[in-house]
Amino acid sequence: MGSDEPSMQGEEQGQNSMGQESQPSTSGQPEIPTLQAADAATGGKKPKRYDPLELPHPMRIVQEDFMNNCFIKSGISCVMGGLAGGAFGLFTASIENSGGPTEVLPPEARDKPTRVVLREMLKNMKDKSVSYAKGFAYFGALYSFNECVIEKYRAKHDRYNPMFAGCATGGMMAYGAGPKAMCFGCISVGAFSAAIEHFLELH
Repeated sequence: MGSDEPSMQGEEQGQNSMGQESQPSTSGQPEIPTLQAADAATGGKKPKRYDPLELPHPMRIVQEDFMNNCFIKSGISCVMGGLAGGAFGLFTASIENSGGPTEVLPPEARDKPTRVVLREMLKNMKDKSVSYAKGFAYFGALYSFNECVIEKYRAKHDRYNPMFAGCATGGMMAYGAGPKAMCFGCISVGAFSAAIEHFLELH
């Protein structure tokens, strides 16, 4: 009988310990893991978050295809170049006329009436602005078209595209002056385009 009592006490202690382990928390709510436990589970790294993937709208795809067309780019650059050239022509003509109505006239024409002189000044401003507008529009259209074609051919967008486009544009604009002028135009406009692109990358 003496040997059975210790075994009975050991069984009762085991049952009591098992009952204590299986008892829920006194608050009646499930335990919430702490931030330390979450950091320990993830190794201290923040979980990555990915933005939801949104499919582009069909109208947006049409607009991008429209704007990526080389002829459309060339047309837009032609219009913008023409406007810039016209403004530049008016500016240069106004500087030439800043000395007065008789400054741009030959000595034999300085005795003309003021109305005639003003009319000739306005005509000079118009001719100069139209001339600059044509030159800028022609250059802008050629440059934009060449850059678009070169970019599509190379399938790259880097600093070399403007340089190649400038070289091609300079050579094409000097076509009527001969091979030497074409080479000079290619080198000069290509170098200028490369310098502008390098400056834009720095800033």
